[in-house]
Amino acid sequence: MLADNPFITIVASDKDKIEGRINEKVELQLHLNEIINRNGIVLLKGDPGIGKSTLVNWVLADLRKRKNLEIVKEEFTPSVYNKLRNISIIPNKQILVILDDFNNLELLDARSQDKVLNLVIDLSKKLGLLLVENRKTGVENALKAHGAVMEKFELKGLNKTDLRAVITDRLNLIRKVPTEDLEPFTEEEFAEIYKKTGGNVRVTLLICARLYDQRESPMI
Repeated sequence: MLADNPFITIVASDKDKIEGRINEKVELQLHLNEIINRNGIVLLKGDPGIGKSTLVNWVLADLRKRKNLEIVKEEFTPSVYNKLRNISIIPNKQILVILDDFNNLELLDARSQDKVLNLVIDLSKKLGLLLVENRKTGVENALKAHGAVMEKFELKGLNKTDLRAVITDRLNLIRKVPTEDLEPFTEEEFAEIYKKTGGNVRVTLLICARLYDQRESPMI
């Protein structure tokens, strides 16, 4: 087994250079700027591990520099309802509320779901809301059924070039001399990884962690 497996951490880090996400960052930031200025909802959709949280954090790094903007970021749980009810709307103060894992709404009973959805829609008339969903249609359909108007932003998997860069960047963490080589993996293995994952970063790192540990002798 090779030592110092660089794929143990299966979430994207600041060291993972994902250049192809720049366009997505700009697009999401434009959506958020719009709802910050005029209020409303942006629904960010994508499979678990596709990179939604990484993209949101990347955008927030810029938004936090704005002096007149208050950012509230929460993972959605039943207790968040009371926090949302107590948000203070201050004149001339912009507010962006981010609810991660908003698909957890589906864990509530129908009555509680209605209360949350009605509150979210009411708040969207007073501030900006970014809802993050790990489902294809579940929360989106519930919002539509309650009359919500929203902008949708769906995040897809990385292209081959960027996924390859994620793998080589991780390998370079333990290399004496950084290269763009995939060793100890082969080109055939990389092609199979991309086919299986569709560019999902988290699933890719899981597969690479397992493959890396299977190697019997150091090749780097």
